[in-house]
Amino acid sequence: MLEIEVGFYYGTSYVSYALTVALSAATCVAWWVIIGFSLQDSRFFMWMGFNIVALLLAQPYLMRLSRTLWLSFFVHYNDNWDTEKPVEPERLGSKPE
Repeated sequence: MLEIEVGFYYGTSYVSYALTVALSAATCVAWWVIIGFSLQDSRFFMWMGFNIVALLLAQPYLMRLSRTLWLSFFVHYNDNWDTEKPVEPERLGSKPE
């Protein structure tokens, strides 16, 4: 039986935020190296528009990646899953009746 622990989505929101900041920083550096920023025109605002579109397109992948990373922090694969009994859940009241 699979039950999501309390705070799972709360924790994945932090991972998703970190991935979003990393992607924004990467697009900023790439834009700065390739196109550059200037005070005389609107290149900074063009980058912001590009960044918003990139984040919107990447959002489904970032959500799935953040959930996967959060699970990999706390759930470890057991090679002998077919012979060993799983560990009891930590929460009270989560045992199947």
